[in-house]
Amino acid sequence: MARPDRAMSPAQNRYCERLGIAVPRVEDVAAQGTAKLFHLMIVALLERGGPMTLDEIAERLEAAGVVAETGDLTHSLRKAWHGMAPVYRDATGHFGLDLDAFALRIFVRAAGLLATRAASAPPAPTPPAPGDDVPLSAEELDAAFRDRYMTSLSWVRQAAAVLDARQEPMTAQEIEAFLAALTNHRTPLGERNGPDNSDLFVLGADGRLTLAPRAPGLAAMRRAIRKLSQPELVRRAERAACTARIAARRIELDAEARRDAEMARRARRAVVRVVPFPEEPQAAAVLDVGQRSIRIFLGRDMAELAGALERFDVIAGLHIRDTLHALGLDADRRRVVDLRPPKKSRRLNRAGRILEITPELLIAGTTGISRPLGDPEKVASYLAEGDHAKLARRLESDVKALHAFYQYGVLHGFVRLRWGFIDEALSTDWALPGDVSLYQQLKSVSETRAAVDLVIGAAPGWADPWARARRVRVLDISFTGVLVSEGEGRATFAIAQDQIQAVRLVPEHTEPSSRRSDGAEGEGPANADQPAQLN
Repeated sequence: MARPDRAMSPAQNRYCERLGIAVPRVEDVAAQGTAKLFHLMIVALLERGGPMTLDEIAERLEAAGVVAETGDLTHSLRKAWHGMAPVYRDATGHFGLDLDAFALRIFVRAAGLLATRAASAPPAPTPPAPGDDVPLSAEELDAAFRDRYMTSLSWVRQAAAVLDARQEPMTAQEIEAFLAALTNHRTPLGERNGPDNSDLFVLGADGRLTLAPRAPGLAAMRRAIRKLSQPELVRRAERAACTARIAARRIELDAEARRDAEMARRARRAVVRVVPFPEEPQAAAVLDVGQRSIRIFLGRDMAELAGALERFDVIAGLHIRDTLHALGLDADRRRVVDLRPPKKSRRLNRAGRILEITPELLIAGTTGISRPLGDPEKVASYLAEGDHAKLARRLESDVKALHAFYQYGVLHGFVRLRWGFIDEALSTDWALPGDVSLYQQLKSVSETRAAVDLVIGAAPGWADPWARARRVRVLDISFTGVLVSEGEGRATFAIAQDQIQAVRLVPEHTEPSSRRSDGAEGEGPANADQPAQLN
């Protein structure tokens, strides 16, 4: 089936419209001299607003004056990409951008491409210091003296500054006590530096001091104090403005987090399994995550598949972009999650032995389902023979396994590669911005001591996801393990975080959940031709 039109004007740029940015120009980014070839590849795709062939990308970069060191820009682009996100290559050989990839969001922000990004406000101009005829303020006094070592300023000037700012008579001892509480190391009141040695003071009948309003040294005292206070007042104003900006930004981020959480909660999600692939799909299973329902499409029903998928905001599946294109759907209009392995292979030893990372291997290692996907040859025979009953059961089993795999990747932010001596985490970018990670959920309940149900080991069963749940309270948490207590006796034990398949908060009034007495963890379907029994 034909792809959507690739030749788009800037006004029809789907990529930039989705990201909310102005359409960039390759020349502008290349002129900065800091962008790598892979980054320029991203800019060319953003500029086009849709997929391009590698030759088209090379032609655009050459037109912008980009030259490869090897002389072969197409070859250099292929090496610069080598499968890295957010660029993907589809079944037709075109390269596009995963608009929801975290790597793309980081690049757009780092490159300054955000159209809504507000320029930082210029620093406020420093207000001029008051004239010498203006008395000192309490703020100026505090800025000049607070926690300072006042060894270079005479006691007379210090005392005059206090009287000038407070505008009330004080005894020499009261001034001394005030200064001692305000400053650090300083010259104390003494016989040589007392008020009797200066014409700045007038001694009243009650023994209190006031400032002489026309004393010759009054203006010089004010200038000396303001020379100390003005820089500090500017710093305080800058700190206050910075604190206000941080507080305002925190409010914005909290509001954004609430919006993201609400959008994630409302998002309509589907997991799709189609066969055969990469040929034209002839049968499919669609699992509605929110409704927890599965619909099988066979024969004439396949004509309804595209319409059924249109209502979903997030669609996950193997080779899902190519699947949507084959159905005539625009993958860039929604969030798509390709459940293919994040990496294709792993080197096992120095001898160069390579482990091919297949979807089956990764799904089994992550969910504990022993046979997650059907044998392609058997599925082909079901299609050829028109055995719709067995084909439907196989598709249902497959899509349940893919759903468990997807849910684990969203919850943890990674999936597990387990083979022989290998037990590694491969990072994923499947969660929506508002999805709450396992660590965040456990951290929250560890602070409130609320009870939670945890499904540990193999993936939850489809019919009763919480049948094997253990009701616990989280005592402590790290990025790898969780210390929990369980039961009336509050027995404590540790759980590896990567063993947790599902979690839910339990209302305090809820009765303890039942658990299987045999302790089985669910090894997945024993018969590949039967619906997956994950519990």
